[in-house]
Amino acid sequence: MSTAAGASTTRRPSTTTTTTPPTTTTAPPAPAPEAPGGSVAWHPAGRQVLGQTVLYLGSAGGADLAWMPPSLVRPVVVPGSGDPGGPWPWGGLVDPGSRPNLVAAFNGGFKFGDFNGGVLAFGHSFRDLAAGQASFVVFADGSFTVGLWGRDVNPGPTVVAVRQNLSMLVDGGAPTAAAGSSGSWGASVGGVATMRSAVGVDAKGGLVWAGGRLSPLDLANALVAGGAVRGMQMDINPAWVNFNLYQPGLDGVVRGSPVYGATGPDRYLSSNSRDFIAVLIRAAVVPGAPGKVGLAPVDGPVHIP
Repeated sequence: MSTAAGASTTRRPSTTTTTTPPTTTTAPPAPAPEAPGGSVAWHPAGRQVLGQTVLYLGSAGGADLAWMPPSLVRPVVVPGSGDPGGPWPWGGLVDPGSRPNLVAAFNGGFKFGDFNGGVLAFGHSFRDLAAGQASFVVFADGSFTVGLWGRDVNPGPTVVAVRQNLSMLVDGGAPTAAAGSSGSWGASVGGVATMRSAVGVDAKGGLVWAGGRLSPLDLANALVAGGAVRGMQMDINPAWVNFNLYQPGLDGVVRGSPVYGATGPDRYLSSNSRDFIAVLIRAAVVPGAPGKVGLAPVDGPVHIP
């Protein structure tokens, strides 16, 4: 078609449609499953967290053993109501508000009149921590270790709990020379092979517990079989040695199941005169979800409402 003189032709600009691909968010992968080592035939027990087992049980050399992963659990040193004296937060039992996250609990060490060294818990100490003592240590982020105080672990703001007891039972992945000297490990009511317990850590930081009617050397060998590279004896004799696992029932009430020791399932849920170690689910982010499981570490004075 022709256009009259002087007239202009207007063209509409072409329209370009741009399609922006939708933004996608990929959830971080779940942490790689952690598993115990050593020569023990482990089997899972109790609850799971983030799809992973948080407690394994096994046996070796006449000892019952337990293993818990370092990234999913955190211990709490709980002084007894009577020994070393108080009052202390939690009153010698697992605080009811922490029980939904309770995985396991086991006995502490010797009475405080029967060993050199001290304890640090809930921001308070009983006696000075002594160099050269085997020590179960908890840090502010919830991680933990077993080592010789002054060599493997030193005082510092990140140390929030310590339970000392005797000397090292396992060191460098092998029983110590002292493990063969039965007189160095307390007076027993049943001879050298009395009920004894021990706690250690493996090369990846996993918690290894062992208990049985054993000599100190046999107990040390059981820890090594469980993968422990460092370990310490805790308490001895039938009235004190105990390990319980815990999980909530269908009614939501947390109950215990004895793994080792003659005491009942409610031990550590009611007041204990002696100290013990409670192991809770460690605070962890749930991959791909705006939430977390577990509790923040107990790292100083605690207000119990």
